[in-house]
This record gives sequence, C-alpha cells and structure tokens, in this order.
Amino acid sequence: MAFNRALGTLAPQVPGFSDPVAYHLLPERLQRRVENARASLLSGSRQSPYPFWQLPMGLFNQFRTVILDRALSAAGPPEQLVTLGAGLDSRAWRLDGLKDTVVFEIDYPSTQAWKRQRAAAVPFKAKDVRFVAMDFQRDQLGPLILNAGFDARKTTFWLWEGVTMYLRPDEVSANLGAFAALSAPGSRIALTYLRRNNGRIPRSLFLALLGEPVRSAFEPAEMTALAKSRSWRLISDTSIDDWVKEAPDLKLPGRRIGLQRLESIWVGQA
Repeated sequence: MAFNRALGTLAPQVPGFSDPVAYHLLPERLQRRVENARASLLSGSRQSPYPFWQLPMGLFNQFRTVILDRALSAAGPPEQLVTLGAGLDSRAWRLDGLKDTVVFEIDYPSTQAWKRQRAAAVPFKAKDVRFVAMDFQRDQLGPLILNAGFDARKTTFWLWEGVTMYLRPDEVSANLGAFAALSAPGSRIALTYLRRNNGRIPRSLFLALLGEPVRSAFEPAEMTALAKSRSWRLISDTSIDDWVKEAPDLKLPGRRIGLQRLESIWVGQA
C-alpha cells in the first residue's frame, strides 16, 4: 500500500491526494522502482507512474487515502488519534492538522520496528507519536494504550484502515466496544470493511496463501447495526461508487479493482 501511495504521489490523479512520506518508509528495492518510474515520467516514456496492472489498485488507494484524510479533517483537530493496524501509515508525518494531536500507532512489534527505523529521519508533524505493540486477535487494547499515555477523557479519532476483513465478526464487535469504552463524548471512528458478495463473505486465494484469509464481511445496514450496538452512531458509509463521482474523468471499473471493489469506509461518532 505504501508503494502504491509513493508511486501515486509522482503524478496524482485523485484530487487532493499526496503522500510524499510513503517513499521514505519503503525498502531500498522499492525506492529504486519509484525512482525509475519518476525518471520514465520525466522522459515522457510513460504516462502513468503505475504499471498497467497496478493502476486500478493505485487509484483506489488514492481515493481511500483522500476519503479517510477528509473524515479526519471533518472531525476537527482531535486531541488524540489512534491508528489501528497502522502499518506504514504516514498521517502523523504528513498532516499539518495534527500539530496539536498525540498519535498512537497500534500494530505488530515487527511491523513497528521496521517503520520506526525507516521513519527515524523524517520529522513527524503530530504533537507526538507513540507506538503500541498489539495483536488484535489476542491482546486487550485498554491496558496497552493507557500504559502509553492515552487519556480516555480526551476526544479521540480512531482510524481503522484495512484491518476488519481479517477479523471474525465477533472480534470486530469486541474491538468496536473496546474503542467506545475508551472514547470521550464527541470522539469519532473511521473504518474500512468489506461488503458481502451476493450475501457471502468474499474470498481471496492470494490473501489466503499469504496466511491472511478474509474472515468477515457485512451488508451496510449490518455494519451500522453492529457499530450502533457498540455505541457508535453513523455519520457516513461510502464506497468507490461514491468516490469516483468526484473525478468523473477517471475510468475505474469496479471489476478491475479486485477485492477492494467491495470495500466501504464507515464513519461514526461516539
């Protein structure tokens, strides 16, 4: 995903997209590929930074980044931002609106070790960045994040991008409850989830071979009802079909995006 964002930053096609930090988080071999794409664009030998097979997913990721950035901005500057399953997310390093926000990054220790090494030379724009190691399927968030200085009396924005589909529905529900229990009034959440495909959980052989099978999917009304049962009130629920209306000149047929054609962004408030 960071590679896609780094390539997209060379020639953004989605209005409002830019992620200059993503490049710095990549291993050297992928940085070289970004530089090769940059040189090809400058020479005129190619029109897009993406290989043809990567273009649909690259554009999808540009849209997803913009929509989530917008949801965060619409909430007003939160006192705390919790990025769940943070991976190589770059918001704490690139968003000026987080200058008064303490960012808590939640992820596996191995992923965090890589990120901390790669990001060490990049000044963050947030007030502070704190790394909290956690396994969503085994660990309890509360004790871990409170030990890192999280304050449940302060307004919080919970960002849960690209995680829920790897969890069972009961695990999604339990985590939503845990976030709500730690949220002051006015706190918000933005999460991505997969919609059901003809009433079924979609399958991905590629992800299954990677050891990360898809474990959950929800109808939009089902996602809203689940969140409501955990004290989250719906603000918006959108998908690629909604996002592309902002850039009608882009041709992005859903069938070319792959599994992500079924992905939605749900935003709610405590």
